Amino acid sequence: MARYARVTTCAWGPGPPTGGEDPVESNLRQAGEVLDRAALDGGDLIVLSELCAHRHLPAQVAHERAEPVPGPITERLGEVARRHGCHLVFGMYERAGEHVHNTAILLGRDGHVIGAYRKLFPTPGELEEGVVPGVEVPAFETDFGRVGMAICWDLHFPREVGWPLAEAGAQLICWPSMYQGGFQLRVWAYLFGAYVVSAWGGQVCEIIDMNATPLAATNYGYPFASADLNFDREVFLRATAREKWEAIRERYGERITLELMHAQGTFSVGSEDAELSVAQIAEEFGLDRRVPYYAQCRALREEALRRAGRG
Repeated sequence: MARYARVTTCAWGPGPPTGGEDPVESNLRQAGEVLDRAALDGGDLIVLSELCAHRHLPAQVAHERAEPVPGPITERLGEVARRHGCHLVFGMYERAGEHVHNTAILLGRDGHVIGAYRKLFPTPGELEEGVVPGVEVPAFETDFGRVGMAICWDLHFPREVGWPLAEAGAQLICWPSMYQGGFQLRVWAYLFGAYVVSAWGGQVCEIIDMNATPLAATNYGYPFASADLNFDREVFLRATAREKWEAIRERYGERITLELMHAQGTFSVGSEDAELSVAQIAEEFGLDRRVPYYAQCRALREEALRRAGRG
C-alpha cells in the first residue's frame, strides 16, 4: 500500500557561541531554532549534521562532555521532536562506560530514542583523539519504514557499512556528515536500493531515491529541502523478469509507479494504491528482490568453488 513520509534535510551547522554561552547549550539552542524552521515543511523526519550537539569544542573537551544515550541531550532535542510530532536524526558524542563514540541518534515522534548508530569508521584523526569505532550496523523500525544511518567517513566503506544496511532492510539511509558526499551518495542509493538523505553544514544537502535520482536539494539561498518518499517501493532484477515488468504495468496501470533502469538491469515498483502492496505484486509475478538475489549469487559462487576444490 502506498506509504508516504515527508523527509527534510537541513544544510546547517551551529555557529560559534556568543556572549559567553556554553557551547553545548548554544548548539542545542540553535538546533531547536533550526528545527522549528524546518518543521514548517511538515516533515515526518528531519535530519541534522554530524556531531552538531558538540561543535565548537576542542576534541578533548568535547569527549569530556560526551553524554549517555538516552541522556540530557537526547531529552532536550526530544522535546523539539515531540513538539512537532516528527522523527529526528542528529549527531553527538556518546559516552558508553569508558568509551566515547561518534554517534547518530534517531528520535521518534514522542521524543524518545528509537535507536543509535556508532560510526563504524572514524577518521584516522578521530581514532588518534580517542573515538572508539562502532561494531554494529542496525536499521530501525519507524511508523513509515526502516531507517538506517551512516556517518561521514563511513561513505568510503560500502562493503562494511552500506551492504549491512541493505541486508538489514534499511529503506532510508540518513547520512549526517562534515562534507558533501557528491556522486557517492547516488552510488549508495542505487547499490543498496534505499533512499539516501545527506545533512552537513555546507550549502548542498540532497535527498536521493533508490534509482539514484536526486529528488530535492538545498541551495545557496535556502538551507532546507524536503521530499515525499513512498516507502512501499522496491527494486527488482530485470534479468529474471524480462517479460514481467510490462505485464505488471498493463495489469496495474496508474495504481503503481514503475521505473525501468534498462542499462543497470533493474526496475523499481511503487504502490500508489491503498489496497495494493508491492509485496503482493512481487509474489504474484515471482519477482526477485535485488539484495537477496545477490546474496543467493554469493552463496552459489561459494558452493561452486567448494565443488571445484577451491573453497
